[in-house]
Amino acid sequence: MSRDRYHIGIDVGGTFTDLVVCDRTDGALTLHKVPTTPDDIASGISTALGKSGAPAAEVAEIAHGTTVATNALLERKGARTGLLTTAGFRDLLELRDGGRRPLRGWQSAFEPIIPRHLRWEVSERMDPSGSVLQPLAEDEVAGLVSRLAEHGVEALAISFLHGDRNAAHERRAREILRRLWPAGSLALGSEVSPFPGERLRTATAALAAYLTPLMSRYVAGLERVLAEAGMSPVFRFIESAGASLTPEEVRRSPVQTILSGPAGGAVAGAALSQLLRLTSAVTADMGGTSFDVATVQDGQPQLRTDRTLEFGLRVAVPCVDIQTVGIGGGSLAWLDESVAGGLQVGPQSAGALPGPACFGRGGRKPTVTDASLLLERLVGDRADLGLPPLDSKAAEQAMLAEVCSGFGMEPKDAAKMLLEVAEAGMAAFVRGQLMARGISPGRTTLIAFGGAGPVHAAPVAQRLGLKRVVVPYLAAGFSALGCLLCPPAQVALVAVNERLPALSPARLRELCAAAFPMDSAGRLRLALIIRRGENPHEDLLLIRDADEPQDARVRRYQTFAQQAYGVRPAAETIRAVRLLAVLERGNSAITLGPSLEATFHGRQEHHATAQGTVPASTLGGTPLVAVEALSVGREVGGPALVVLPGASAFVPSGVPYHVDRWGNLVLETAA
Repeated sequence: MSRDRYHIGIDVGGTFTDLVVCDRTDGALTLHKVPTTPDDIASGISTALGKSGAPAAEVAEIAHGTTVATNALLERKGARTGLLTTAGFRDLLELRDGGRRPLRGWQSAFEPIIPRHLRWEVSERMDPSGSVLQPLAEDEVAGLVSRLAEHGVEALAISFLHGDRNAAHERRAREILRRLWPAGSLALGSEVSPFPGERLRTATAALAAYLTPLMSRYVAGLERVLAEAGMSPVFRFIESAGASLTPEEVRRSPVQTILSGPAGGAVAGAALSQLLRLTSAVTADMGGTSFDVATVQDGQPQLRTDRTLEFGLRVAVPCVDIQTVGIGGGSLAWLDESVAGGLQVGPQSAGALPGPACFGRGGRKPTVTDASLLLERLVGDRADLGLPPLDSKAAEQAMLAEVCSGFGMEPKDAAKMLLEVAEAGMAAFVRGQLMARGISPGRTTLIAFGGAGPVHAAPVAQRLGLKRVVVPYLAAGFSALGCLLCPPAQVALVAVNERLPALSPARLRELCAAAFPMDSAGRLRLALIIRRGENPHEDLLLIRDADEPQDARVRRYQTFAQQAYGVRPAAETIRAVRLLAVLERGNSAITLGPSLEATFHGRQEHHATAQGTVPASTLGGTPLVAVEALSVGREVGGPALVVLPGASAFVPSGVPYHVDRWGNLVLETAA
């Protein structure tokens, strides 16, 4: 028995909970899926762990990507939270950044996570340099305790004007409240976002306080599940920038997990991009509820230091730059009489319950998955995952009832129209992300994963003129696999506010020392947050080498700006405002290339037809191909439906495809 044998990655999606097990004896990976249990996430994880078959005593590590914090914000299920702020600044959460609302798309009125009657003011004031103008009224802070109890407040954000320059008043208020209100949870703006910008700092503190009680309970629940299963592994949570945190770090700073869910997939996509030596890639993670897109340049996922989460709620959270649109396999089709054409797809989703009609769990409305099944882009047999087969009759009935009746067409024609609408929406979304970053589609590879991503990747790539599509062998559980690739790390932001041409390598090292102790061991990744002139928009410039001369760094940014905005800014107008530093304190649990190769070759050996021949079976008129039956490097022409573990990849007519030695399915969509 080896206590270091099994390493497990877990990703909880809107429809399925995915679990990938790495057996360290040979590096091979195994995928397991169970339906997500939205009302009790820990229960679904417990079921998935039991299904994995890994002996409890031999599980060394579990890495978990979670959407609990995200869903708590979207569904308003966080703690009852209050805000204590400087007199006159009670409404900062309402003001936000004053940006324009989107012209299109689903919108609703902005609702602050802390209502106005739970936002209190206190007499105190600092000037912009941090000097005290008015001492903190400590009696007012102490008097707040009775109101916190009266309103049933669980958590309190403390954010004072210019607290980034002098946090003494915030810390003193915390001391008083900890003594008089020991059961409450407290978050300080000066600690969660120690930078200029009152609105951003206050919003981040509010979100941190809002999430802390919920995430503390969630972490405790998962620890209890592991203990009941007899497991005592190293337990890590994925944070928004693609690093991993201990449970205690999550309890202290739950806001770092606000984009934990999709980060694993972006990290895995970047690792695969490095393995395949791709200079430009875009990842597309399509599950049951959403289509998540991230860009990868030179093997590195793009990062950012803040994020607008919901209806203008902008918070300071270092994160992978992932953009999302509400089109997934479970997205519902519906008729909108106010729009020409009428048929819309998403953002409403069938979710895990009832799910698409073809799941046979009570769904009555047609989804993207139902349309894909009717058009024979999906294999209905899911025995390899221990799941019941998909029901094409139920999919047809849903299409007849909801779409066919409105357009007077047959189910398959309606399904085709539904996919046209969905794939056009995905393509437009990806095009927008590439254009915003000055990336040429013709030089970019699409890495598609998630349960639904491989079904739609090729049609989307063809619409965009992307040169190639890569579908990973374990595409259906790629985000869970990505959790195992996220190293233990610390993430820090350091204020800079200096002109880029003046930022020498020596000065950059000084800033790094401000982020982490000089004796810190590990691999350091750096990026500068850049502004041009008086433009408030910020860009991120990756630092590949801390010793790179500053003039070379300036030229790199100027080249980027020329590609992205059509303007080459003068060097003296370019300013670095913050430094993002990630210190990786160790290695990830697995190495992607060897693990994928061991997994694919092991499955090939057990495949009866793994002699380089394509099986003669078909689904309708489309050849049905097991990916393990393909010879490595041998090119075949579409159409085909290639079956991978837990997923199907659709290859349109005339598109050449092959499998590489890691089991990746490669489609040459620009051929």
